[in-house]
Amino acid sequence: MRTDHSTAVECTAEAAFGLALDVTRWPQVLPPCLDAKVLDETDDRQTIALIAKANDRVFSWQSSRQIDRAGLRISFVQAKPSPLVAFMKGTWSFAPRDRGCTITLTHEFKVKDEVAGLVEGVSTPEEATAFMLKSVEDNSTRELAALKAELERDLWRHEFSESMVIDHAQGAIYQLLRDATAWPWLLPHCNALKMLYEDPHYQEFQMTVQVGDKEEVIRSVRVLHPDRIEYFQPEPPPPLKEHQGHWTLRQTDGGVEVTSWHSVVLAPDFWRDGTRDEAKHKVEAAINRNSLGTMEAILNKLEECTHARA
Repeated sequence: MRTDHSTAVECTAEAAFGLALDVTRWPQVLPPCLDAKVLDETDDRQTIALIAKANDRVFSWQSSRQIDRAGLRISFVQAKPSPLVAFMKGTWSFAPRDRGCTITLTHEFKVKDEVAGLVEGVSTPEEATAFMLKSVEDNSTRELAALKAELERDLWRHEFSESMVIDHAQGAIYQLLRDATAWPWLLPHCNALKMLYEDPHYQEFQMTVQVGDKEEVIRSVRVLHPDRIEYFQPEPPPPLKEHQGHWTLRQTDGGVEVTSWHSVVLAPDFWRDGTRDEAKHKVEAAINRNSLGTMEAILNKLEECTHARA
């Protein structure tokens, strides 16, 4: 029995091949996959162990994979097949095309002659064939859709940072970054802030920020380290699908280098009217403007304190 499934993806064939090759990412990317391990690997061969769902049941198997890097092709054979099949093999292939590539996933399998008692509800070869066809159809469709979403999501990912050297004590700078409840009085773009949770290591708050002539409410979760504050936004504003970042402090000869680093994934539907690069530029400019505004506000506050003590 043979099946073929394919999908068109807006990314390079090399990028798609790389994701299919990296099975350690599969549990995070592919919905049916619960666990994936590389047992042995060379430049042109892998032995992997998988645990995955099929028809709402959990199965495990081992596969030997032959890797054709030049041809962008991965062939596999289940060395220890799942219970119902005598053998299962197939290929992943990646063909370049205009504006992307086509990913094709094929399977060939034969069910065992005796299948009674191996899987609940399956007692004949005909039932085993139907079970396996449904498993392959459902899982292949879901896997290809997930690969497409992950690969195209990376096209809209953008990372950038803004830095400033502040010639004041690192502890004082850190405290102003940490004390988010004071931001409405400190930061020009922060209109209000409601602390939802706080302990010595974590914070969660809702911040109302000014964006042009309107306000946006943003929820942030922060992890507090001695020289670093990490954060992510569980529900970023409409232009973004994801937003995470960190503040870092580094002592230099000229003072403390404060860096605000961001990793975002833009929401394609929001940016339909322009190019992807234009959208990334607008987001970077807007976020860096706020980051720089925060650093300038901290510098001004510390300068005021210094002058007040003089």
